[in-house]
Amino acid sequence: MSIPKTFVFADGENLVMRYQAMVEAGRNPKKDVIHIPDVFVWHPDITTWSCMDIQRAIYYTSASGDQPKIKSLKSQIAATTFDFTHEYGDVPEATGQLVPRVFHKQAKSRKTRNVDIYIIIDMMRAAHLNSAETLLLLSGDGDYLPLVEECMRLGKPVWVCSFSSGLNDDLPTSVDLYESLDEIFFQ
Repeated sequence: MSIPKTFVFADGENLVMRYQAMVEAGRNPKKDVIHIPDVFVWHPDITTWSCMDIQRAIYYTSASGDQPKIKSLKSQIAATTFDFTHEYGDVPEATGQLVPRVFHKQAKSRKTRNVDIYIIIDMMRAAHLNSAETLLLLSGDGDYLPLVEECMRLGKPVWVCSFSSGLNDDLPTSVDLYESLDEIFFQ
C-alpha cells in the first residue's frame, strides 16, 4: 500500500485562537511548540506521521500591522520546515517549508474571512485537479463542513486535526480520519 500524497491546509486563525485559549485555561505547552501570539502556532510533530506523504503545507493566518511586519511574519512562518518523501530524482527525501498566506486585518478585529475563503478555494482546487490524493485540514471550525462534504463527494479522503477547544461536534464524525492535536501540543 502506498502512502498518499497529502496537501495540508492549516487554518492558522483557528489554531492559534484555540491554542491560546487552552494555555489561558491552564494547559502546559510542550517546549518545542513554535508560537507567535495571535498569528502562528505549530509543532513539528504535525508533519511526522508515517501515514501521509506531505507534498505541500499551507498556513493561512491574518495579522495587523504595516507591510514590513506582514513580510516578516511570512518569513518566520516559511522558516518552519518539514521532511517529506517524493518520487522525483535519486533522493527519496526532501525538506519543505510551510507556505505562508498572511492576510492583513484591522487591529481590533479577531478574525478575517480571507482565511476561510482561501482555504475553501485551495482545497476545492486540489480536489478538482487531483493534485493531492488526501487533503488534511487543520481546524475545528464547523464552517468547513460543506467543504469537507464536497471534497469527499469528489472522491478525496479528507482528514481533520484540531484542538478539542472550540471543536465543532459534527466535524470528527464527518471526515475519513479525525485526530486531536491536544497531545501533540500539550504535556
